[in-house]
Amino acid sequence: PSRGGSLLHQTPSRYVPSHQDLFTRPRGRSHTTTSSKRHTELSAALLPPGKFTAIGMGIGKFYKASPLIAGFLTASTKACFADSMAQYRDTGTTKFDIKRNLAMVLYSGTILGLCCAVMYNQVFPIMFAGETNPLLLAIKMTLFDGFINAPLIWLPPAYIAKALIYNQPKREALQKYVTDVKENGLLKKYWSLWLPASLTNFLFVPAHFRVAFVAGGSFFLVIFLGI
Repeated sequence: PSRGGSLLHQTPSRYVPSHQDLFTRPRGRSHTTTSSKRHTELSAALLPPGKFTAIGMGIGKFYKASPLIAGFLTASTKACFADSMAQYRDTGTTKFDIKRNLAMVLYSGTILGLCCAVMYNQVFPIMFAGETNPLLLAIKMTLFDGFINAPLIWLPPAYIAKALIYNQPKREALQKYVTDVKENGLLKKYWSLWLPASLTNFLFVPAHFRVAFVAGGSFFLVIFLGI
């Protein structure tokens, strides 16, 4: 016989079981193997790792190329969901307050989104340009952000935004802010969350994702403080 015929005879491309093999082969193992194979194929079809990698790279490029737009969209979207959850947790709220939600969206989008992007990625590199130690640099940025930016830049606009939406005097809004600081421990609550969070942010998070990190942390801040 020819070489090809001999090979076909020795290693057939398809196995055809005999009648005896059908009854002697353990069925449970075959069923388990088939189910496992189908589960693996389904998982691979639903969660292809290549697509996740491509999506992650696309998000990273977007945050690098358009930091202000990315910051605004991230922070404003976060604020919408966080305030909605805060209102749901408030037992005294019987109706969804769309004005309050809009105030938080505008505040978070402009202050936390735009201003944080400028402060963290443009102002801080200039202010602390002489510091070469990564840990000391992160500590300096954390302290400045917590004790200077927070009481003067980050927190007061939240009250002003609320006053603008509700047509309230801005003076009363600032007085409420001072009252919350002196009597309700606003800054202590803020520092308890943001001092360690900011240190982590400045030390480990890439610069173009720092606003997204802030948005994630402020999600819980809006829920628990409900300002």
